Amino acid sequence: MVVDPRVSDPRPETLAVLGLPAVAIGAMEGADRGPGPRRRGGGLSTIWADDAGAMDLIVHHLHELGHRRIAHMAGPPGLAHTARRIAALRSAARQLRLDHIVSVTTDHSDRQGAKAARRLLGASLRPTALICHNEVMAVTAAGVATERGLRIPEDVSIVSWEDSALCRAFHPPLTALTREPGSFGRRAAAEVLHLLAGARPRRLQDPLPSLEVRESCGSPPAP
Repeated sequence: MVVDPRVSDPRPETLAVLGLPAVAIGAMEGADRGPGPRRRGGGLSTIWADDAGAMDLIVHHLHELGHRRIAHMAGPPGLAHTARRIAALRSAARQLRLDHIVSVTTDHSDRQGAKAARRLLGASLRPTALICHNEVMAVTAAGVATERGLRIPEDVSIVSWEDSALCRAFHPPLTALTREPGSFGRRAAAEVLHLLAGARPRRLQDPLPSLEVRESCGSPPAP
């Protein structure tokens, strides 16, 4: 299994040369070109999530609440899913005519999450909503907001890209994308067996996650 696909990732070509069957967890660059020639027993399947569709769910929800200044605490810049999510945010912003959109890359940790949140919430024209790539950064961002005397969601709304018990236990509970990671893993394992049995590689799309709206999102403060 190939995890965390990168921009211009060299692993698919290497696997093809070796003739090894593999499953990429996440869309790979050039995966839509089809399986192409392969050696016996080789081939790369992908099981991927619709990052653009998920970003649209979040941005449209925030837009409907009245938010026009949205910041995105993203993941590492070399990862393919980070690039896709940043591009999806920009596309949604163009569609909705949002001018105050920014993405800041991090290493997914609480330390860099806190640094990014302080930078964003300390800006002269601070965002009224934060989209965080995982629940650890979302909770960290909420802590930074409280540290600066900001209320959630009255002054700033927060959305986590990943849901967990942490999002549900936090006060206020965090709005988050919900998915079935266990099902995703089982499908990936089944696809490995599919390739080992001699079947052709294929692209499998994970169901679009839903947005679980909780108390961390509300209308932005009056101008």
